[in-house]
Amino acid sequence: MPDLPACSARIAVVVTQLGLGGAERQTALLLERLAGTAWAPRLVVCLSDHVAPWGETIRALGYPLEVLPRRRSFDPGRLLRLRRLLAREAIDLVHAVHMLASGYCALATLAGGPRLVPTARGTVVPRHALRWAVYRRMLRRAPVVIANSRRGADFLCERLGARPAAVRVVPNGIDFAALRQAVARETVRAGLGLDEAVPLVAFVGKDNRVKNIPRLAAVLEGLLARRPDVRAIVAGVGLDEAARPKHFARLPRERVLLLGPRPDVPALLAAADLLLVTSDSEGCPNAVLEAAGVGTPVVSGDVGDVRTILGGAAAGTVVAVDDVTAYVEAALAWLDDRAAARERVKREWPRLEREYGVEAMVHRTVVCWRDALGKGAPGITET
Repeated sequence: MPDLPACSARIAVVVTQLGLGGAERQTALLLERLAGTAWAPRLVVCLSDHVAPWGETIRALGYPLEVLPRRRSFDPGRLLRLRRLLAREAIDLVHAVHMLASGYCALATLAGGPRLVPTARGTVVPRHALRWAVYRRMLRRAPVVIANSRRGADFLCERLGARPAAVRVVPNGIDFAALRQAVARETVRAGLGLDEAVPLVAFVGKDNRVKNIPRLAAVLEGLLARRPDVRAIVAGVGLDEAARPKHFARLPRERVLLLGPRPDVPALLAAADLLLVTSDSEGCPNAVLEAAGVGTPVVSGDVGDVRTILGGAAAGTVVAVDDVTAYVEAALAWLDDRAAARERVKREWPRLEREYGVEAMVHRTVVCWRDALGKGAPGITET
């Protein structure tokens, strides 16, 4: 990497899983950009057997991928295997993705070993006395802690006792040029049976408590009642037709399409005229970055760093998280002139590319690793 010391330190990346998620996609992007450089990790460890789809990508990049599936909720055997693996590979620094992986790595390095860089995404950490005790000790001792949002960094300091001087904000990174090349708005709309005249809103996420799908359903119900011409697409794990009776029974089937997991999320976002984010918590959501990056405005609750990503109100509207009416009114305002809305969002592209480009994310991460290793530490030499 430019402007950094040369490195021969042995780095490992440890992830909880490698399924379809924002953190997992960011990890794959990081590894892709570092492949063949002095900062390329020597080892990637997945703490579950959920390795599709990113496991194959990581192996194709030439990284050794070790899978340590758990046998129970807390698996001391997996902890011991992780410790032995890090020792066998003579790892100098561990970059742990997500708090759960960070906690396991903290226990694995408890009696000495590699330095640990924990990472956190969002502001939801399930209450569990033992886990919180591990997290608090880990965050007090870590030389560097990474959060992917300013709000997440504040949460780590205020609720979990992280040292403010150690916490760094590394926002998610997007390859905006590749994102726009992959976009085929007309093709996607044709595949959905929709022409350009139809106003289309989108949701991308998972069916879990944090994403608050009941709130999404309530917003869609209010929006569709006010605008009979609007259609909606809902994509993500657990959000296929099987979710209709649970969450969307009150909504007309022909106006709300449940797509389930999709590999073409950027194209879906480009085909839409608006992205809805109804989460209770976020950090630096990829979907918001990608929507703005293809010119699609966003209406979101005031979560994570969404307000900052959107440039205040330049590329979307932030409302109170639990105010369904405010979501509906904001959505209606953006849908009033869809072409003008898209042009307004595009004016934010230079700022987005500067602050949230993938190269910025990679560079910030490597700076964290360098600082965690410390000047004069094994494997670091000034250039």
